[in-house]
Amino acid sequence: MKWTFLSLFLIVGTIVSGQTSFLLTNFSLKVKGTSNLHNWESTANEVRANGTFSITAGSLTAIQALYLEIPVKTIKSTKGSMMDNKTYDALKADAYQNITFKLEKVLGLSKRGDAYDINTVGNLSIAGTTLKTDLYVLGKVASNGTITFTGSKKIKMTDFKINPPTALMGTLTTGNEVEIVFQVTFKQI
Repeated sequence: MKWTFLSLFLIVGTIVSGQTSFLLTNFSLKVKGTSNLHNWESTANEVRANGTFSITAGSLTAIQALYLEIPVKTIKSTKGSMMDNKTYDALKADAYQNITFKLEKVLGLSKRGDAYDINTVGNLSIAGTTLKTDLYVLGKVASNGTITFTGSKKIKMTDFKINPPTALMGTLTTGNEVEIVFQVTFKQI
């Protein structure tokens, strides 16, 4: 394998600073909402993510970077293809194919028992609108070195310039607020 000076510099810099690159290995991500007829739930069937974390003696000491991407057309509803198509239209999936979250900074990281309370702020992009978003997650480092983050976030569709979907000639209307519930696990590269 041919190494460039830049890649060698990045690897050495990462080792010296204690930062390690991680990739997503497992995930669960659901979007929960309401309508005037019933509650609904959609599941993301594909999530791509990577991060740079510092672990010292098995403890998470810092999160330097985190990027998460969800291809919109992999989101599927328990209510079937009609709901899926309404979701894709509302999220402007043809123009904006991915929902993304990019960590801006960690506001707090504190150990609580065998877990970590982590408060962050990042840029959440949905349907062409990007908003600075605060996000609380619970982190756990497993004995095999994987890191799992669990959390949820309520957002309003209209904040992202999304018109809540309707169906059946307007007789079915979805609520403006949805909750994103997730668990993502990362493994060192």
